[in-house]
Amino acid sequence: MNTDPILAALEQSTQASIDQTRVAQALAEEVAGKIQSIDQRIAVKEQDVEQAISDLMVLGDGGRGSTVINAANFFTTEHGSCYLHFKLPLKADEDHEMIHLRVRGYAYGEAKIVDATLVGYCYKPSDNVINVETQGSHQPALYKGSDQMIYARLFFPNNYFLTVTIDTTRVGNGRLFKRGDIEIIKSSSSTL
Repeated sequence: MNTDPILAALEQSTQASIDQTRVAQALAEEVAGKIQSIDQRIAVKEQDVEQAISDLMVLGDGGRGSTVINAANFFTTEHGSCYLHFKLPLKADEDHEMIHLRVRGYAYGEAKIVDATLVGYCYKPSDNVINVETQGSHQPALYKGSDQMIYARLFFPNNYFLTVTIDTTRVGNGRLFKRGDIEIIKSSSSTL
């Protein structure tokens, strides 16, 4: 034991600082653990919300006749004419799937309703899309692109303030396209 009062006070102060540092480290570790726990709970809740939103978009049980509302959408304020190509996750030389798409919206620049239905069959033995029928506005078409992918297409003479949404229905041996499955490509070319 040190008899010098200054050294004794210094040792006591040093020990108190060490004790405070240990307490601070323990508290920091506890806070870090709680932050990690909160982050994990938030991630789980975000997944729950995403799933709930996804479930709201599906009308039906996911089987034949079920429909996904707003599987893809598009908006532009640009002027001029364009083709909108809807790239489906189907490859002509690999897939056998029936397709049903409904495209709706408003072509403000033309003062026209956008309303088209497109059906067909991506058929591997033909290396093409077959049994195609299209109805509605804006010259709807289904075709095989140069990349072997199947596309739907609409033509807009004036795409100023154009808004469209695509709904899909599961038909025959096809699947239910969900949000993110369909890529929308704006182009001046009639085929890709």
